[in-house]
Amino acid sequence: MEFSIQDELYARAIGWEVLNYLRREHPGEVAQKIEGDALCVLEKIQMILNDDDLDDSDCFERIELIVKTFYANGLSTNRHDWG
Repeated sequence: MEFSIQDELYARAIGWEVLNYLRREHPGEVAQKIEGDALCVLEKIQMILNDDDLDDSDCFERIELIVKTFYANGLSTNRHDWG
């Protein structure tokens, strides 16, 4: 599904408002969720980097897997253009 620039800007603004509300009203719960998600993403990246099935010539594949892990977890990177 493709979104307009206006939709993306609204979504971003709404997301920030929701985050501010949750931090204000439920500060401990938000921190736990964010920290848990971050740890999970880092563990996935570590598994990719430690994969002995990929040798140095496959470095590009490791980077691709890390980028895909970022995107699969709602994180962005300027490393690749997925458009």
